Amino acid sequence: MPVTAPHSHSSWRPRHAAIERLVPRHDRRLRRVARSYGLSAWDVDDVVQATWVTYLEHGHELREQAALGAWLETTARRLSLRVLQRGVREQLTATGDPSATGGGSEPEPELLATERRTVLFGALAALPDRQRRLMRTLVLRPELSYEEVGRRLAMPVGSIGPTRARCLDRLRRDLRLRALQAA
Repeated sequence: MPVTAPHSHSSWRPRHAAIERLVPRHDRRLRRVARSYGLSAWDVDDVVQATWVTYLEHGHELREQAALGAWLETTARRLSLRVLQRGVREQLTATGDPSATGGGSEPEPELLATERRTVLFGALAALPDRQRRLMRTLVLRPELSYEEVGRRLAMPVGSIGPTRARCLDRLRRDLRLRALQAA
């Protein structure tokens, strides 16, 4: 079955040629963004593919072509967050009563929590790779000893504490987190 563009067939040819030039230039960047959220290889592929589909659907709306890289990266970040959140959207209860989950009819706390997570994930994604991997390990696996963390990340045990301190210092200075804290 031939692939058709969401718009007229005549607009597909130039956009198809543009995609063939853009994918090699931006693919590694988009994969790095998706991987920074700890997604599986399959989810990374899905995020990158969905980013390009979104570009095909909405790329014509970009005012500045110089902003394309940032637009693609932002799109990949948002799609990565959606992948992470898809497992927490539904909460099954024995009674089927939505208020039994504690959510009640007030979406504001959930919305604020999602917004905080988004800001935090963005700040963590901006950290250097070594710091980001360390923080991810320490947060997701708090039961691990420093020796085990060091083995898993190939880091000397003596550098874990100082690296963690530098990471927390960077996060304290992050303007997005400061704005969130002020709000």
